[in-house]
Amino acid sequence: MNNSSEMTSGLSVFCHRRAQDLIEEGLKAASEGLFEQATKRFKDSLRLDRSADALTYWAWVESSKGNLQVAAHLCREALQVDADFGNAANDLGSYLAALGQTDLAISYFEKAKNCERYSSRHFPYMNLGRIYWDRGEYWKAFKEYRQAQKICPDEQSIGAALEKLGQLIL
Repeated sequence: MNNSSEMTSGLSVFCHRRAQDLIEEGLKAASEGLFEQATKRFKDSLRLDRSADALTYWAWVESSKGNLQVAAHLCREALQVDADFGNAANDLGSYLAALGQTDLAISYFEKAKNCERYSSRHFPYMNLGRIYWDRGEYWKAFKEYRQAQKICPDEQSIGAALEKLGQLIL
């Protein structure tokens, strides 16, 4: 490898690491309610390394400010960058559901279930459970919550939902 390609490779690694650091700073700012600061960090991260993570977390900030259309757009962009990022698929489903587009939301929750890169695997099941519950499709809701419980057995809200659904089904 020549010096030029080594330098380019090193710069690329530096940019990626700095972009990741900016995402972490943005998440910290968002958790403290500093949404403008968080947005700036996510945008700065994207200037260095276009990632589905930065787009999805920026979308989360926009949704927290009530900008659901913007949030949905950012999640769509995130899925173009990384179609296998479950957070983006699940969050997009949540924003679409909140906008009243439940049929489309269901397709994104189903997609999120199958994404390789996703740490909160119980969320799409819970979100589908809520949609089916609201539609009066209690058995479908029960099955989704049951699957969520298998993935995350310590989540108390899942157990409470299953108990209530059990009473509705019987």
